[in-house]
Amino acid sequence: MHLGRRLFATSFATLATFPTPGSTAASMTGASRVIDSAIHLWSDGEAPFPWASPPPAELRSAGSPEAFLAAAREAGVGGALVVQPANHMHDHSYVSEALKAHPTFFRGMGLANPTLPPEEAIAALEALHTAGFVGVRFNAGAFEGGLCSDVGRALYQRAGELGMPVGVMAFKGLAGFVPDLKRLCSEFPSTTLVVDHMGFFRQPASGGQLGDAAANDEASWQGLLDLAAYPQVFVKVSALFRASGEAPPFVDLQPRVRQLLNSYGSSRLMWGSDYPFVLPGGFPLPEGVSSTPAALTYAQAAAVPAQWSSVPGLDDAARAALMGGTAAKLFGFGGDKECAGRGG
Repeated sequence: MHLGRRLFATSFATLATFPTPGSTAASMTGASRVIDSAIHLWSDGEAPFPWASPPPAELRSAGSPEAFLAAAREAGVGGALVVQPANHMHDHSYVSEALKAHPTFFRGMGLANPTLPPEEAIAALEALHTAGFVGVRFNAGAFEGGLCSDVGRALYQRAGELGMPVGVMAFKGLAGFVPDLKRLCSEFPSTTLVVDHMGFFRQPASGGQLGDAAANDEASWQGLLDLAAYPQVFVKVSALFRASGEAPPFVDLQPRVRQLLNSYGSSRLMWGSDYPFVLPGGFPLPEGVSSTPAALTYAQAAAVPAQWSSVPGLDDAARAALMGGTAAKLFGFGGDKECAGRGG
């Protein structure tokens, strides 16, 4: 079967397993506040917030705070960590405006700039902290000389001093970065490390629903499990459409989630959607393909973990931590819940 046909062969039987309209992630998990640990927001590209690179045409309008908040209200999601998108690169002004407009609903994770000399990179990080960002992402492949280069070590250490968790995105797989991460964890134990998207153990990371074109990278998976030895390491059980080789509810991830629970415990795991890329079920997609069988509405995406009924240890308390409790503690979400769709 050609790739394009396989991508569009969504199972109606699978879709039928999702909750009926009106069900929310909070009602299905028992979580007091569901928090999404991985979303992106971007502008319409017009001044004063131009793009560094345009988002996918079909997702341009989905990147506004208003669009996300409407989807969050329907899904029963009560907070989200906004990760600075590549579409705006190191211009954080658009995300900053969203954080100011919705201070109880959103928290922000900025993007480190490893192309600067260490002193300038640290100054940029400190400016993000002053602007209210609570974490910083390292795009691992962007660090010339590796994560343990002079700028990498300086940024990692300073992030810990500022109380900003470092999120590591290893888009081509975690395995090659594990030695440096172990070194950083040992040298700077006060810095919290968050591994994005389950370490991108399925490759290519554009989306798991690529048939024979995708495969599991077990070295990256083992590296992720090895990092559990460091108590300051957390994992985002996020972008499930990138990690799973099956259609929703991604049953093939259940054994992986069990391993993560055994290695990390629920208090070091957090769910994330990778909105809005979850809507087409992948990104970037092959030419001529606009969605995959992993495509879900946001409400459906938030409800997936509630359907993992056969995972030992994923009881109500663990599910509540996964779906919001861990992120709330790590990123400083307050107890006052902002109503999605209005300013905070």
